[in-house]
Amino acid sequence: MKMKKQIVLMIIALFFVSFNLRTSIAAISPVLESVRADLHLSNGIVSLLTAIPVICMGFFAFFAVKISARFGLERTIAACLVLIGVATALRAFSHSAFTLLLTAFFIGIGIAIAGPLVSGYIKQQFPHQIGMMIGIYSVGMGLGASFSAGLMLPLQKHLNNSWQLALASWSIFAVIGLLFWYPQMVKHREIALTSKIPTQLPWKNKKAWMFTLLFGLQSGIFYTISTWLAPIAQSMGFNGTQSGTLITFFTIIQMIFSFLIPSLADLYKNEKAWLLGSIGFVFIGLLLFLYPLVTPWIATGLIAVGLGGLFPLALALPLNATNSSQEASAWTSMMQGIGYMIGGIIPIIAGLIRDYISYDKQVFVMMMILCCIMMIALSRWKEKSSLPSNS
Repeated sequence: MKMKKQIVLMIIALFFVSFNLRTSIAAISPVLESVRADLHLSNGIVSLLTAIPVICMGFFAFFAVKISARFGLERTIAACLVLIGVATALRAFSHSAFTLLLTAFFIGIGIAIAGPLVSGYIKQQFPHQIGMMIGIYSVGMGLGASFSAGLMLPLQKHLNNSWQLALASWSIFAVIGLLFWYPQMVKHREIALTSKIPTQLPWKNKKAWMFTLLFGLQSGIFYTISTWLAPIAQSMGFNGTQSGTLITFFTIIQMIFSFLIPSLADLYKNEKAWLLGSIGFVFIGLLLFLYPLVTPWIATGLIAVGLGGLFPLALALPLNATNSSQEASAWTSMMQGIGYMIGGIIPIIAGLIRDYISYDKQVFVMMMILCCIMMIALSRWKEKSSLPSNS
């Protein structure tokens, strides 16, 4: 009974840590037009509010394993929660583009370092339930994104129409996350990563590079949708509330399938088939956006199903391919490091397309091309490269 209670507490702690890894990014999209108008920013500049955290999530992910080797995995994750919480709270005082972009920078650092370490934590504590725990990890991030996106406009209205205070209000969840994570930090303080960790990233491993490409392109599509879905919906005739609801719909559907698909993939082990199927859903959804007679709700739902599967499946790849939590963290650091930098650049390209071409359909065409690249990469994944079972 005591062991079951400890496992439940670990799962709750994992959930609340993951909840904080997307709230501050997803909260931006519903108020993007307000921020752009108040601070007199171009679409290219305002897209940096999403792109900077993602690029930071890439660059600083390379340092995650070394930092945790010095301070311990659990303590490092706790420090990341503090950094995310403080940076988010400082958005209450963001009355200039520089200040707001600076908070985005520090939020990105916190997420960058925590991400690979959470994967290592899952590998360390739940080596035989990777699919399910990755699903819970993804659901936590999905709920965080859904809550922040769906409640931003009501919060803004309740807080005297201040998008600054509405953005800062999400820092309370970092405090909640710390309260649940602290017992894990104390309990596992002695399980610090040591100098035995293979901190050298798998630069020469072809499989690791394929994981990185898949992760980067799916991240780019996700963050492009997260950044530009609301503005594009508004350009199609949606009002602010309707566009916020569309984002909430997207994140809820994604959240549901981010748990279902990796859990099913644990039962029916064929990573290549699950990945190809998920990419197919995304491609069809993007294609439907090109036809105005098709409601955006259907297209958004299909994209959400596909991305709901892609993210956890990609996240689980290095966990299934490695033999220890330290090795899993190293592989994940490389995958997320380069992958998130790729993912951060793509929304900027989308913003520039909107600025200079003024034709939203080209944004969807660009993402469809990325889907094709992922399919081509997977077609070169030979059966003998299939990942080992985690059972």
